Amino acid sequence: MISFTSVRKMNGTIQNEFANHSAFVLENHSSADVARAVIESGYQKEPFYVFDMDEVYRRIQHFKRVMPRVQIFYAMKANDFDLLLKLAAICEVGFDCASSGEIYKIRQLGVNPLSIIYAMPTKTPEQMIYARESGIIHTTFDSSSELKKIKLHWPEARLLIRIRVDGECVYKLGEKFGCNFKTEAVQLLEEAAELQLQVVGVAFHVGSGCSSVDSYEKGLCCVKALFEHEAKAGRKMKIVDIGGGFLSDRTDRIDEVANRINKILEEYFPDQDVQVIAEPGRYICDSSFTLYCSICSVRKVTRKNEVVNMIYLNDGLYGTLRFTEAWHTVEKFQNTKNVNGEENATIEKVILWGPSCDSADRVMQNMTILLPSCTPNDWLVFATQGAYTFTFASQFSCLPSPRIRTVISSKLWHMIKQSAVFMPSDFNVKPDVAVPLQSTMPLLIAKQNKNDDLKSPTLNV
Repeated sequence: MISFTSVRKMNGTIQNEFANHSAFVLENHSSADVARAVIESGYQKEPFYVFDMDEVYRRIQHFKRVMPRVQIFYAMKANDFDLLLKLAAICEVGFDCASSGEIYKIRQLGVNPLSIIYAMPTKTPEQMIYARESGIIHTTFDSSSELKKIKLHWPEARLLIRIRVDGECVYKLGEKFGCNFKTEAVQLLEEAAELQLQVVGVAFHVGSGCSSVDSYEKGLCCVKALFEHEAKAGRKMKIVDIGGGFLSDRTDRIDEVANRINKILEEYFPDQDVQVIAEPGRYICDSSFTLYCSICSVRKVTRKNEVVNMIYLNDGLYGTLRFTEAWHTVEKFQNTKNVNGEENATIEKVILWGPSCDSADRVMQNMTILLPSCTPNDWLVFATQGAYTFTFASQFSCLPSPRIRTVISSKLWHMIKQSAVFMPSDFNVKPDVAVPLQSTMPLLIAKQNKNDDLKSPTLNV
């Protein structure tokens, strides 16, 4: 039986006995069990995430298993939660950093600078200097302007030329980054040589959420041609960066593309001294986070002669629900304390609104949402919410982001707890899984009775 003994009231508010970021070590509970215990305790009022560390570990191990030659450089822009980064670090992956702040965060963990690629083709001089003085060596470029800046501020850098490779994807990165393989790449390689800069490899990115398997083959074909060009010029390249873009809704989503990549690498780059890296972000972190969102209010309205439930949530467009992907889902949380009639509940059309005063704050607007009847006492469950969610959250209207409850199995905990990157305070070994998360409500400011010089208008009482 789940205990609620750790929940206590002090000064009229619910208090937590555990640090917000400590991972709950679970013996006989799942991540869903923890969420259920928190919600059914009745004390949790605000939306929250459950982060399953085991899911990240499984994703990393699966990637390594199906693409044994490809080394992971995790694209931390997708999710930079501290415990996730620590877990990735001890899983012996590298890191794709795209800003000075990301470099700082990874270097704080003690990660070797050689395990970091500054995969941002356009950098300011100040950012280059910061990376250089942090010990970073590898970075990308895609223009003559970038080469000239690197010559001035980071001439000892080891460069990867980024080429444009487009695929059928959710977000086309080629519109912003990557030189044209046919008209620009060779010219840029020759310019780098004239500037006495060392180009050690080729990078491409097929786009985020890519569904076209042959895009990687197209990219690797271009990479091979550039490798051959440099070899004829007496300049040897040794790194192939296939970027990211791997779909994230299922663990086995990468199996087909992995088989294709493995065969192409064997054919095009049989020399095992050629290092092959990838920059998965979404694939590593997406399925490990689930959002449990509380309902603030419900209204029935008539739209185009159709009755629709308008549900107002405590998270929304300006929080962690900014983007809707094709694989995203929303379900009503099934409270075991109130299951009467749920099996035969009428399914109704729903509009989801976020908590801001902006009328554009509508969640999943491009989807038809059907849910059982909901009340302000209900919760909604948003699965696969680990990528580009709270990292995109804004502070619009001073609205807070949901808290995160981290869980880890005792098996994985025993495997990693002795690592230098983790501290004992990172884990709660005997947690009360029903303890609510720390409130995001701001501190109260005491009422002022004194007169001051402010001449603000006051409301009549």
